[in-house]
Amino acid sequence: FFFFFKQKTAYEISACLVGSEMCIRDSLYIVQAKETPQKYLTETLSLKTQHQKLIHSIFLTNNQKYVVSGSQDRVVAYNREKDLSVDLVLQPQYQVKGVVGTSDSQYAVYGTDEPAIRILNIESKQEVLVEKINSTNEIIAITTSRDNKYIITAQKGGNIQVWSWNQSLNQLKLEYEIVSQDYILATQFAISQDNKYLVAAQEKDLKVWDLSAGSFLFAIKNAHEGRIFTVAISSDNTKIFTGSADGYIKIWSMSRRQKIEALQAKNDKIYSLVLTSNNRYLIYIQGDYENSFLGIYDLSDQKQIQKEYFNINLFNLFLSRDNKHLVTSNQDNVITLYEPSLEQLKEDIQQTPDAVDNKYSLSA
Repeated sequence: FFFFFKQKTAYEISACLVGSEMCIRDSLYIVQAKETPQKYLTETLSLKTQHQKLIHSIFLTNNQKYVVSGSQDRVVAYNREKDLSVDLVLQPQYQVKGVVGTSDSQYAVYGTDEPAIRILNIESKQEVLVEKINSTNEIIAITTSRDNKYIITAQKGGNIQVWSWNQSLNQLKLEYEIVSQDYILATQFAISQDNKYLVAAQEKDLKVWDLSAGSFLFAIKNAHEGRIFTVAISSDNTKIFTGSADGYIKIWSMSRRQKIEALQAKNDKIYSLVLTSNNRYLIYIQGDYENSFLGIYDLSDQKQIQKEYFNINLFNLFLSRDNKHLVTSNQDNVITLYEPSLEQLKEDIQQTPDAVDNKYSLSA
């Protein structure tokens, strides 16, 4: 179940702001699916992988040929054109700490606890670059910019490093390092599509930098009451989305630097979330230690739809850039591919009013 807290403010930026002092009373609407709702996520392939450790990273290459997964013990590429048959298994000497793909579909970029940044050519199955980092702290997270210009790493201890990648020369250059004043165990981050912003979630805090200039913009301390597991930026740079162990998905205004909306998953954690490219739908994983939901929330109509229930934990979520393919992995290291039909989401929803103040209770 989700509880959606709704308030109106004088800013009129949304019909569902949380935390405003200028609130008025609203009615409760229970949003329910019909008894036989349209199925919006169609499973196309499912595979039990060869990973011995828990999968921490998955992606689908933009040419949709390969699904790539990473765990501490290995990086594996599966050929989607051959029903996810294994095409590559790489078992580095060091632990793998995050794997991401490049927009040209050629490379998998991953960090290790060596610490080092390693770049693998998926087709040739060869590592083309190894950049060892002069630090005693291992890499705990890694990502790339949409145009492959930047590679961002986070290290145990809280430091964030911004690297420029010259693909023609096959070189990495450290542009700058963001030094943390506090020892941080975990970092999640996202880069805006235009490379303007770097957003980092460090434990419970949210921080934003100007990526190209390397200048700090603002921080929101204690943005959540639990560790932040996932973060995303809208394509128009107006909103930041965070999901946390405290059971909340929160939406933040970039310009006003404050929370504008919150969704609560009762007794569940928010492990992962992604946005569709038009910023219309939010797809998320919520769960506890035994069960999970794969859900979809319509940001325009402010309606929450829970599409799939699992009696196992899902952890990872990846949405292709064209929104046509969704990839998940679970605690048994099973990878599943779906084809979303997001344009149909509104068709099977009906609203029933109820006389309770300031909350939305949503079920599917």
